[in-house]
Amino acid sequence: MHPQSTSPTLRRAGFTLLELIGVMAVIAILSAAVLPGAIDLIRTQRAVNEGAELPKIAEALKRGMLREQIFPIYENDASFSTEGNNAYWWNLAARHGGGSANEVRYPLGIRPGSEVTRKLYFAEANWGDDNFDGITDNGTSFNYITGDGPAKSSKTATDGWVYPKDPTELRLLLISTTNPDLLLPDELDSDDEFNAFWNEWAVGSDGNPASESEGFEDWSDYGLNEVEWKGRAAELNVQRIDLRDWLCTVVIENQRAIKEASGDEFNDVSAQKTGTLLDDEWDLGTVYAYTTNQLGSEIILQLKEVPDSSDPTVIYTKITNAVLTKRGRVADPNNTVVTIEVRGKKTAQTGTPPSPITSDATATITLTLTDLASIALIYPDNTNIDLYDFVGDPASIENRYFLLHQELLLKEPWTFAEVGIFAITEPFSTLRFDGLQWHY
Repeated sequence: MHPQSTSPTLRRAGFTLLELIGVMAVIAILSAAVLPGAIDLIRTQRAVNEGAELPKIAEALKRGMLREQIFPIYENDASFSTEGNNAYWWNLAARHGGGSANEVRYPLGIRPGSEVTRKLYFAEANWGDDNFDGITDNGTSFNYITGDGPAKSSKTATDGWVYPKDPTELRLLLISTTNPDLLLPDELDSDDEFNAFWNEWAVGSDGNPASESEGFEDWSDYGLNEVEWKGRAAELNVQRIDLRDWLCTVVIENQRAIKEASGDEFNDVSAQKTGTLLDDEWDLGTVYAYTTNQLGSEIILQLKEVPDSSDPTVIYTKITNAVLTKRGRVADPNNTVVTIEVRGKKTAQTGTPPSPITSDATATITLTLTDLASIALIYPDNTNIDLYDFVGDPASIENRYFLLHQELLLKEPWTFAEVGIFAITEPFSTLRFDGLQWHY
């Protein structure tokens, strides 16, 4: 007989409802504990990556500005299309190695079209005005801003550098955050906010701005809302772009020169301040001349002997002319009085009976000074713009700032004839007019 076969026992598979609920509860508890830290880690890593990316964008932007000789249009409004005007700063950077326009404009991990964009801020905001130089939508050319050298009086386009001793307006800030809930303003409302970022921005251990000075520890000093940003400074990246390293410093010393004497100075009674005139009768052999506040000048007196009208036996000296045979330079540039002094003795008959009285006599001839020697910046189109002159200063020594390879046309101050071209080939150079000629 064969043994009777029996059916195998079936095992139960899967989880019970209670087991699933238990697993989900554990996952929820673990998520609640781990997720904030994971989010913080993600945010931190994105901020770190963004901090490494900003210098690359900044360098591309600087290359574009220098090569195209423009300041880009100052535009941070997220509603403006990335594919818009080529003079927008992100398009300028994209053309010079920054990546695509979207890659330049939007922080890492931010979807193109988002309101969260990298923002570019100008120290001198109106230099990025799309109509600042009268040409709409092309950016502002370097020549229009830097063309005539240091500023004259007010902040206008034709004044050149706003701060001639240290052109601090040549600074930009590229600022970004990689988190969609942290928005940046389109503009910094004041110079103080820009300078706070430039000079003071650092991140403290508590996630707020840190500073050695007491005045820059408040979020409002940076134009940001403390409620939104408190404890989250590490999520904001600040890249300083200093354009002043492009500049070449030219130390220009410019002294006033002595005009060539026309002859009128020697015959002008009003210019002879002592009352003794050149054509008076001087004692024979006593007349001489010398210059004051001058180096290298030479003067010749043309003399003739004349008899006394009342006593022909008495011979006097008469000056027929004074000739400045060699023009020198001003010895003390802070003193604008430059003269020729003619000295001698005069004898007069006084009393009854008459008796001779001899006294010293002086005639002062005042020479005229020129304006300062003229300098013009040579533009690429071969037009020239005179640099703003040093009005009111008998001698000026100033630092002027130019770009490498720009050229200056030098003129002499008497007829404004062109006498040379100074090419800027070094980061630091000197240019000097000593009252006679240019030295460089």
